[in-house]
Amino acid sequence: MRDPMVQLFKLSKCLNVYLDATADRGYGLFAAKPVARGSTLIVDEDGDYYDGVMTLVEALSRGHDLSQDLFQVDHDAFLLPNGNIDDFINHSCRPNTGLRLTPLGYRMVALADIAAGDELTYDYSTYIGDTPERLVCACGAADCRGVIGPFRDLPRERRLYYLANDVVGRFAVPEADRRALAAATGAADKAGAPA
Repeated sequence: MRDPMVQLFKLSKCLNVYLDATADRGYGLFAAKPVARGSTLIVDEDGDYYDGVMTLVEALSRGHDLSQDLFQVDHDAFLLPNGNIDDFINHSCRPNTGLRLTPLGYRMVALADIAAGDELTYDYSTYIGDTPERLVCACGAADCRGVIGPFRDLPRERRLYYLANDVVGRFAVPEADRRALAAATGAADKAGAPA
């Protein structure tokens, strides 16, 4: 069990968000105040985020369900829900935030302008690599895919959008997307470079 003061310290980093019941998806995370696109809402980089990482074989042998219990953080590295606030972020096929894993934890960034009271969501597919994971989706977005699966299965435009916003687990990115993003970034850099 964690020290209560450590938990309070972690929660103090989440002053821009609050936990509340959703209409149809249990609990969710909501914006406590307006947030501009590109802003960081949560920073959890205390260094304990990856405590308890296990391989898929290990997790399955312990009876955990890939689609319900595990969050992929590397090629064969998975986390169970661990009491961090990110355990309450729901999926959307048209999310308003994204997660950026860092060596010490993660950052949640706004992919759109967010109003106070809006539910915060991210696309779970951005952290699903080469696994058999599939979830039924009923997020309600106009372009809901109906299935949450590996990043590689997203439409190309959506993959490149997430990559350009740096909200995808590196382990999930197909090589073709890495090359396309590098080419697009290089062309943009050249176009903006002084003559």
